[in-house]
Amino acid sequence: MAGLTETASRNLAGELARHRKTREDLAKAWGCAPKTVDTRLRGQTPLTTDEIEKAAHLLGLEASTLTMVLIQPIDAASQFKA
Repeated sequence: MAGLTETASRNLAGELARHRKTREDLAKAWGCAPKTVDTRLRGQTPLTTDEIEKAAHLLGLEASTLTMVLIQPIDAASQFKA
């Protein structure tokens, strides 16, 4: 079973795809290099609160809504209605 960091990272990658946003879009929103985004989306480094808030803004979501999506197990994330 994946840990919370890996689950959140995978779910964020899924939300990017669902909202038709790229890793480059996220890098711009975070003010970082695309390599940093890749590291976060591979689950190698936990997401920060600031990163979640900026990602939520990029996706047009409330930070609390995105947080709930990020922490859902992979199989449950598709059932969560944002």
